[in-house]
Amino acid sequence: MPSSKDRILVPEAYQGREQAFIKHALLKAYLEKLFLIIGTSSGRLGITEICYVDCFAGPWSAENESLSDTSIGVSLRILDKCHKELNARGMKLRFRALYVEKNDTAFARLEKFLARQTPTGIDASARHGDFLDLREQILDWCGTRAFAFFFIDPTGWKEVSVETLVPLLRRRQSEFLINFMYDFVNRTASMPEWKAEIAALLGEVVELNDLDPRQRERLQLNTYRRNLKRELPSGARARSAYVRVLDREKQRPKYHLVYLTAHPRGVIEFMEISEDIDLVQKQVRATARQAARATKTGMNDMFGDDAFVDARAGHVGMAEVADYWRRYLSEGTRRVTEEEFANLIEETDWFPGDFQGALKNLIDSGEVRNLDALRKRPKRPLHWKGNGERLELMEKMN
Repeated sequence: MPSSKDRILVPEAYQGREQAFIKHALLKAYLEKLFLIIGTSSGRLGITEICYVDCFAGPWSAENESLSDTSIGVSLRILDKCHKELNARGMKLRFRALYVEKNDTAFARLEKFLARQTPTGIDASARHGDFLDLREQILDWCGTRAFAFFFIDPTGWKEVSVETLVPLLRRRQSEFLINFMYDFVNRTASMPEWKAEIAALLGEVVELNDLDPRQRERLQLNTYRRNLKRELPSGARARSAYVRVLDREKQRPKYHLVYLTAHPRGVIEFMEISEDIDLVQKQVRATARQAARATKTGMNDMFGDDAFVDARAGHVGMAEVADYWRRYLSEGTRRVTEEEFANLIEETDWFPGDFQGALKNLIDSGEVRNLDALRKRPKRPLHWKGNGERLELMEKMN
């Protein structure tokens, strides 16, 4: 994980497109973790194929022929890396990728790229047409037994309405990363003429009167997530998390990357990676501010205020998380398993590191005891894997 003093160098192809850099950093980190987890568990899960589907592939604004600055290039590199690593472990899974694009010019470039650049061992293909019209074809391509990851990143927002996504959401053994274009949505959400479209997007009508900006954001985002989860297959608890990506220049959300899964570990792993990405985003924004300042003044002050970031900015306060732990443990000893830790994260939308940091403070102060830890742990006082661990709130001494 980068430190708060690290300087992130944004590749030239992403200059002016820093949000795309953040998005692709998340996609790269999570896909690699996900595919390796699925691959190593494939025997138990009965999975022989891993599928990746990019529902709005482009490329649209790519600056180089290698498409390294697109989700296409990112995904193919990760598929290739995971395929080789799992093969080396003796796990012979088939890796497939499907890229969907409507624009004629973009599709021609996509086909040309896939024909020349698809790594050996990866079965990559493209579909030309409107995502809405191709949903059944996409599902047919996936089949019913493969694990599938859907990346849904349109240039607009109507294409990701709950109703539109229902056919894909109901597929089993699937996960989703959806770009919820909040900036566009929020600007139209209060306009009467857009009320029906916003309700279709979110899955229900929401009333935004008298809410402050943060309340508006949470209500719209959480309504959308709740109604997406409602459509996932029954039999396992549907779960969701998200990453907040800020406007390049303003301290407000540009969009949210909404994640859907039916597995508790998915939420934990996604939010751990998101915590790293949160720091990367702060560093990228600080670097962009510094570059803009240097351009304006003609001076490159590498030690200026913009060169450093507050890693805790935007995080929940440690005191609030500590109070949460106290309430959680107030009724007696609790065993925090993978399932339970995912519940805590999803209920609050806090980062795992915030939970771990506040818990460490409570253990160090003697307020909480981990009954299953043989010694104090400097960073992660709770090990949630396997059977989890028991936490106990200690009685206060008079």
